[in-house]
Amino acid sequence: MMSEVTPTCRIHEKYRLIECKNPALPWDPHGFCILHSESKEKSPAVFREAIQARLEQGNAKLLDFRGVWFPLRFDWRNYFGKEVFDNPIDFSWAHFAAEVIFSGAIFKENVDFLRARFTRDAHFYRAEFRRRAKFSFADFGGEADFYGANFVEPADFRWAKIRGRMIFKGGYEQGKAPGSIFVFPRWGDFRFLQLGPEAVLRFQDLSLEKVEFTGTDLRLVEFRHVTWHAYRGRQAIYDEVLLRQEEKDKPWFLTWVLHYAPYENPPSPWPDRYGEVERLYRNLKLNYIAEGDNKNAGDFHYGEMEMHRRASKWGWFPFNLYYLYRILSGYGERPSWALGWLALFLFGLAGLVWSLGLEIGQTQQLAGFNDAFIYILQKVTLQRPTWAEPVGFGGKLIAGLSVLLIPGQAALFLLALRNRLGRRR
Repeated sequence: MMSEVTPTCRIHEKYRLIECKNPALPWDPHGFCILHSESKEKSPAVFREAIQARLEQGNAKLLDFRGVWFPLRFDWRNYFGKEVFDNPIDFSWAHFAAEVIFSGAIFKENVDFLRARFTRDAHFYRAEFRRRAKFSFADFGGEADFYGANFVEPADFRWAKIRGRMIFKGGYEQGKAPGSIFVFPRWGDFRFLQLGPEAVLRFQDLSLEKVEFTGTDLRLVEFRHVTWHAYRGRQAIYDEVLLRQEEKDKPWFLTWVLHYAPYENPPSPWPDRYGEVERLYRNLKLNYIAEGDNKNAGDFHYGEMEMHRRASKWGWFPFNLYYLYRILSGYGERPSWALGWLALFLFGLAGLVWSLGLEIGQTQQLAGFNDAFIYILQKVTLQRPTWAEPVGFGGKLIAGLSVLLIPGQAALFLLALRNRLGRRR
């Protein structure tokens, strides 16, 4: 007679099969073991013993808790009995049916919560992630507390689903005041977050200098006392910095000129991607305006316009309207630029008229630069000076153009001044 073989637990994931050596529960409809069964009838004491056994079986490669269903309140101190995890640990596909507490835990190696489900609150207060922390596709049903959490290596939250509150607040560092260390000093990935109708995502007292947000609706995110990436004298989203660097590494325009122009459109992969970053800037600007904090909205309006220009295949052309708007006034956000161009136009056009010749009255005496400057100033203020007349077609053309250029630039200066000073409280 052949001996009966005890069936073992096998958990199917979307892309792979978890082989579990634990015996399957005879009454579980799916043939899962005490760790993976979602039945409410499984014994908490036996479940805790299985967790301890799995912890003891762990090696330097991995502590494997993939697909484990935690039915009761989970405090890592009670289950693991230690504060420091020296091994990589994997909670992918795990389901925490009650409150889960990882506050104060120190993960020295990679930790994975890929597609983990947190039905209730999840606490990571002052947890320390010294290597990669992966929360992509995780489902947060309650409050997720990352107060003072320290991510030393990249933090990956791509495609995470947030239904309740998720708070990231500045961490701590020995010898420095609370909030002095950045929560994401290396990299943070919050692309394509799925925010529920009652979701709250807040970043407070920390740096977002290297955090990506592509695909996330930033109108629904709270930003309080955060630092953005400093880029070319303005605040910028890191997605723009990465996109510009990628475009620089993969130039397309020269290839188009040599092989396609003028018969085909340039084979640029960038317009749609610049359009997505433009949407990020627009939503972030609206976020700040909705919160009544408009002091920094100008930088994000600048970023929005810059991405709109670069999304066009002719955005680089010097006489493109958006390009001129950028150069002459920084998209209506740089009054110092506009004032500089206004002064240049005023003195430069006066100098051109003077160099081409300006006659005074009937004496046919050539005027000096001071007279040419006053003449242009009266001309652009619509005073119609008759005491002098430019010599030749060139001088008359310059004098006529000054009536268009200088008042137009003055209008851009006033607009930029209003935008900047009007946002100050």
